[in-house]
Amino acid sequence: MPLNDKLRNFCKATQRLGFNSAWSDTCCIDKATSSILNQSLTSMYKWYADSAATIVFLAGIAHPSKLGNLICSLWMIRAWTLQELLAPKVIVFYDSEWQPFLGNTSANHKESWKIMQELADAVKIPHGTIVRFSPDDLGIRKKLRLTSSHNTSVEDVAYALIGIFKSDIRPHYGEGADALGHLLEEIVARSGEVTVLAWSGKSSSHNSCLPASVSVYSQTPYNPPSWKGKRWKRASRKYVAS
Repeated sequence: MPLNDKLRNFCKATQRLGFNSAWSDTCCIDKATSSILNQSLTSMYKWYADSAATIVFLAGIAHPSKLGNLICSLWMIRAWTLQELLAPKVIVFYDSEWQPFLGNTSANHKESWKIMQELADAVKIPHGTIVRFSPDDLGIRKKLRLTSSHNTSVEDVAYALIGIFKSDIRPHYGEGADALGHLLEEIVARSGEVTVLAWSGKSSSHNSCLPASVSVYSQTPYNPPSWKGKRWKRASRKYVAS
């Protein structure tokens, strides 16, 4: 869909919801000015959280939409999807014809059990967490897992997690994969959460103790068995449990 048509339909949808003004990340961020771009990256989560409503246009979902379409859409593998889904209190999905997803004409699709359960099954977090999310609701490892399958640049993934982790890092768009290293370092330093360091795969060029990609967090970290209450015997210079 041409950009002008998308923005025109976005404004019409905004009016139908009863609002007179709107903001679109497609055209309302001056990407040519680094200071404005970097400020936008750190503010994005708050903007979504404070919005009266968030409109999501699903260009790849044909009309009429059906259950199952949402989790198969390209929107689900974008890095920025997570904050667009979790931060707003009100969200409305539209298909490729700018018709409400599943024909649901309510003013808030977070009140639709069917739609939210489809998303909860896809991202593997509780239904209620999606509807009423707070950055404190999920553990650090689980937050990292949420973006582990997103098909986008490592840099975008890192910046999309800033608000979800309440991070204080200052983005420098164009730093590439180092952005993830900066984020993970800040998380470990602030929280002391060492499970961030439990991973296997390619290491970061920024810090060899950290991964080059969040995809490693799709794995469940190894938890060694507890030896509490075990009796130890020494045999041939090796210790064995019995």
